[in-house]
Amino acid sequence: MNGEAKQEERPLLEHITELRLRLLRIVVALIVGATISSFFTPRALEILTDPVGDIELLAISPTAPPIIFFKVALLLGLVLTLPYILYQIYAFVAPGLFAHERKFLLLSVPGIVVLFALGIAFTLLVLVPFSIPVLQGFLPNIVTHTYTLQDYLSFVTTLLLWMGLLFQTPLVMYTLARLNIIQPTNLKRLRKLIIFLAAVMAAIITPTTDPFTMLLVTGPFIVLYELGILLASLAMRQRTRQRN
Repeated sequence: MNGEAKQEERPLLEHITELRLRLLRIVVALIVGATISSFFTPRALEILTDPVGDIELLAISPTAPPIIFFKVALLLGLVLTLPYILYQIYAFVAPGLFAHERKFLLLSVPGIVVLFALGIAFTLLVLVPFSIPVLQGFLPNIVTHTYTLQDYLSFVTTLLLWMGLLFQTPLVMYTLARLNIIQPTNLKRLRKLIIFLAAVMAAIITPTTDPFTMLLVTGPFIVLYELGILLASLAMRQRTRQRN
């Protein structure tokens, strides 16, 4: 049997059964990951709330602190179990791929994890510490800045998730070019439109309207997009060598 061929098609019921099994494994992994992460959640909350400085965060309902605790624990559990979750997704789609496609996607898993971690690190070390003081500087003689714990952590965790996904841009562009879905020339031609859409995306991602925070989101995306163009060009050269 040709190693490049796809595996034989399976009945729809078998696909549904396997999908349910994969999803169940992902849910169990998230529960286990969140349970393990709960031991580190208090320290994580200290790190997440450190940028507000001396501002007191308020809980306006008795259930707010435990809800926030479990949300952060679940987020940490997601990060902890991300490699396993990605593998489960890969294992489900792999039978429908060619052998070289399966190998390529499997090798992409470490890159996804690393880029997601870099997005989180950028958010915690650069985006949040720089944006919070700027936001606090608006109308200092008129407004007393006091945040609820839920609103503040919703702001931070939203940035964490979106930036983690945003940092996947180069890998996504490389993958699409390697699969011959996009061309580097088209990516270059769309550069101005992409930059405009990046600004719009930054306005959606950041629940603020200040240009400074939007710039901190848009700037890295533009850099990531340019890196993606270089990787897409590399992918096309690799495809050419592979055909020859």
